[in-house]
Amino acid sequence: MSQPEAEGVKLTHLDEPLFDGAGATKRDLVDYLDAVSGLILPELSGRPLSVIRVRAGQQPFMQKNLPDYAPPWIGSVTLWAESSRREVRYALCDDRRTLLWLANQRAVEYHPTLSLAGNLGRPTHLVLDIDPPPGGPFGQAVAAAHLIRAALSGAGLAGAVKTSGSKGLHIYVPVRAGGEEAAAATRAIAARASALDPALTTTAFIKEDRDGKVFLDSTRAFGATVAAAYSPRIRPGVPVSFPVRWDDLDSVVPGDFTVHSVLGMLDGHAAWAGELPAPQVLPAELVDEGRAIPVARVQAMHEGKRRKRARDAQLALLAFHRSLISGQEGGGPGSSPRPSARMPSRISARYRCRSSVVRTGSANLIAATSSNTSEMSCSARSGLSTSRITANSSSESSLDRLASAYISGVGANLPAKARVRELVSASVRFRMNSAKTCQWSWPCLTRSMAASVSRTKV
Repeated sequence: MSQPEAEGVKLTHLDEPLFDGAGATKRDLVDYLDAVSGLILPELSGRPLSVIRVRAGQQPFMQKNLPDYAPPWIGSVTLWAESSRREVRYALCDDRRTLLWLANQRAVEYHPTLSLAGNLGRPTHLVLDIDPPPGGPFGQAVAAAHLIRAALSGAGLAGAVKTSGSKGLHIYVPVRAGGEEAAAATRAIAARASALDPALTTTAFIKEDRDGKVFLDSTRAFGATVAAAYSPRIRPGVPVSFPVRWDDLDSVVPGDFTVHSVLGMLDGHAAWAGELPAPQVLPAELVDEGRAIPVARVQAMHEGKRRKRARDAQLALLAFHRSLISGQEGGGPGSSPRPSARMPSRISARYRCRSSVVRTGSANLIAATSSNTSEMSCSARSGLSTSRITANSSSESSLDRLASAYISGVGANLPAKARVRELVSASVRFRMNSAKTCQWSWPCLTRSMAASVSRTKV
């Protein structure tokens, strides 16, 4: 039996399931894309294209590089990809023939850039991506979309809305602007919309900082891609990213639009539901407002690094204190040595805990920093000295103040190893100076050190 063809493209294995849980076959995908080709091709034409493919029995994967076996008649553009530090040959899906070839390759999702290949520095649209929290109702995304529409209207702009094909919404705003201006305006619009209802929405890029709110993602700028209007998505039932009228938005849900159901909606359907405005000039005050707002991805990257440094410093300090008690090079008993927590040999040789007295002090420091109880006990491994302490946070003795002066905030802005060195050095200076106050009364010394450290974030 000969294989079916369309536009000279041989179509294979059409009756195989598209992917597990799809409820659709490869034939359904090909038929759908062919039916909407007049609508989706204007969204893809001339734009570097990434696709998400799914092969039988495999996980979906994003493909940016046009494979070497692609037919020579498929257009392409080669661009430098900063993220992967290499040149990437992107496909250009400019015609029905190319679309059908990609569909036969099991390319389910179509993610074009916001700019045309010939002018990558000037996006043709602003895109605001509305992402409700996990388990949040779609109505939250709809409410957030109305906030963005109000913010756009306040700036003298208009946009069109489509379902993302997943659980959220995308708002497109055609513009005539450079990349930096478009990115700044997107941030300003998201901030204005969030300010209209801060209890519902947030612009926080880090998920842990969103507090269960709808995320208004303003980072779709420059080289970013987004699922095109009319693109299927790799989700159960194969939903479609479908444009809707603003007046109809309150009555739709993402499940209304799939590769099966959309075929019955195309009669009389205009591109973008007839609501995509002509390109607009961005107001200067909106752009200036956005320039003052930090770029979310960059801000999140710096915040992530800061939090990692803080965690590394805490782990390094705890591991080093354990090594003082156990006499090991790295972590204490029952822990694996961590190279990042080890002290340099010079520092280690000078400050290693050799006497039972200092070991007892270190043990109490660990107890003070890792326990919330007011009473802590620890025995030195040498067995020569045992101390039981009670941290008194209600009053501050002269020794407490001395400990705070030497330990509080030491090396707060330093990398983990340097911070540990500074803490050890401060502890030694404190031990030496506290002799005048404690008269080398070690229970007194360790009690005050523990009480002080228990009130200090290190």
